[in-house]
Amino acid sequence: MTTKEKEYINYLEKIGSDVHPALKQQNVDGWICNFAEGYSHRANSVLPFDWGRKREENIKTCESLYAQVGLPCIFKMTEASASGLQELLEKNGYKSEAPTDVMTVDCNSLILQKMFETIEEPEEIGVIITSSPDEAWLNPFFEYENRTDSKTKDIAKRQFELVNQNENLSALYCRIQILGNDVAVASAVIEDGILFLLNVVVKPECRGKGYGKILVKEILENACDMGAENLCLQVVQNNSVAINMYKKFGFEYLYTYWYMVKK
Repeated sequence: MTTKEKEYINYLEKIGSDVHPALKQQNVDGWICNFAEGYSHRANSVLPFDWGRKREENIKTCESLYAQVGLPCIFKMTEASASGLQELLEKNGYKSEAPTDVMTVDCNSLILQKMFETIEEPEEIGVIITSSPDEAWLNPFFEYENRTDSKTKDIAKRQFELVNQNENLSALYCRIQILGNDVAVASAVIEDGILFLLNVVVKPECRGKGYGKILVKEILENACDMGAENLCLQVVQNNSVAINMYKKFGFEYLYTYWYMVKK
């Protein structure tokens, strides 16, 4: 992998961290420790960028910081992470899990534009897009994700608020309705012309009916109209249904990230 390729991956990882923010961050020799009271691996893991040099010392420091708040120390890894860190973590008892692909497509992609033109929406479909996550968006989001405890909801709301407060970010929150009833929600955040598609979820009993495709079409089309140039998303490798749908929109594999967790 070239230096330029590594720099671009780290650049996207930085944006990914901005659009799904931690509640607190701490720098350890260029590695970024993210904390969000345990809510999601993405917001509670170390981003070990390549410029970290004191690797064994950094690992111990990171482990101590997470132990102080009662959380496991998790490293979010890519091929651009600090050289040799993967092997060092394995020697220290860490195992990889949850491999996730980052996929991308240009807003000018002919495949994407054709999807925008050809996806049909039934007359009973309603689309609601807002720039902030109001209760009308949050309620179905929490319901479909089966997030019922008040702590989890509070942390998520605080993360959404951090996105809204960041002047470098523009957000969209989309709801799809059938005859006035919510069936699917998603969000997307744009930074520096790059959009990250997030939180795509369809009501369990409404899955398999094409609502996810309409949802993705609506939010991506609006993002392109807002000035997004490149579209990115993150999808776990075992979610073949979602991957196949995104490929139909022209998304292509860019790189993989995974988590190193001590067992």
